[in-house]
Amino acid sequence: MSDVVAQEKPGEMKAEAQEYYEENGYYLCRGVIPEKLIDRVLVRYQADLVPSSYPFFRQSTDAYEPNELTEHGYVKQSYLDIHDYQKFSEFSRAARDIYTSANMRAALKEVTGYDSFNLMQTMLFDANTETVPHQDWWYLDSVPHGHLLASWIALEDIDERAGRFFVVPKSHLLNFHSDTPGLEHAAWQKRIAAYVETHPEQVYAPALKKGDVLFWNSRTIHGALPTIDPSFSRKSMTAHYMPSQFKFGNIFGVKDVTYKIYNGMNFYRTQQDYTMMLKLKMDLKASIDSSPVVSKSLRKVQKVFSRSV
Repeated sequence: MSDVVAQEKPGEMKAEAQEYYEENGYYLCRGVIPEKLIDRVLVRYQADLVPSSYPFFRQSTDAYEPNELTEHGYVKQSYLDIHDYQKFSEFSRAARDIYTSANMRAALKEVTGYDSFNLMQTMLFDANTETVPHQDWWYLDSVPHGHLLASWIALEDIDERAGRFFVVPKSHLLNFHSDTPGLEHAAWQKRIAAYVETHPEQVYAPALKKGDVLFWNSRTIHGALPTIDPSFSRKSMTAHYMPSQFKFGNIFGVKDVTYKIYNGMNFYRTQQDYTMMLKLKMDLKASIDSSPVVSKSLRKVQKVFSRSV
């Protein structure tokens, strides 16, 4: 499968890009983010985040943890909601400058046809966390479903040996839980993993260079290939966007959110800065999630509540 490349003038291929995205569940744009914006983020990352002992909330472990470095000096865990760190405001400002840039907005409009977007969640990866294949809409999505999209931004030329990001084209047309009401999260993950394992020819992991952006739909299967050589980093940022006219939620219902604004774009943060109380709350959540009976009961309550509001 060949790469689909956006033209240099934003919007020039709008119809083609949008048609491709809707049919395949992803779209690749080359050279979207200017190098100077990326370099500003990387400078602040190396100066502020890497040497810190602060317990950042981790997308990869769903917990507040300080950095753990690989033998090559890369941070093992991924970071969540990097666009709104209160303790590291200069770094977050540099990240928001990328997420809300004119180039990113033009690419979002080209891919979806919508004019205005809210920034809902972000992440940063240094080393490859080998994210398991999944669909985002279990965790976050627009309501109605399927209008949220995410972007994977290469902050460097990603070497194949680092473990590339992948998508499964047309998998946004697949639903792995509709036939089983109350399906457990672990069982849902196993269904998706089994699909990817039995359809390896459908996995698409393009070579991405610094500034390239790969967009995918909230229902598109995606993940990361295994690391081949850990001496290579995999510096990248992600962002989840939603057209402004939609409500925010996931497959279980609508979530009530309060937005901030930066550079004319609304943004939300799903997980707040560390406090002891928040850490205890997340530890409790992890215990509940590990118990299928308890987590199933809580989801039933959540569904009933979401229908009543």
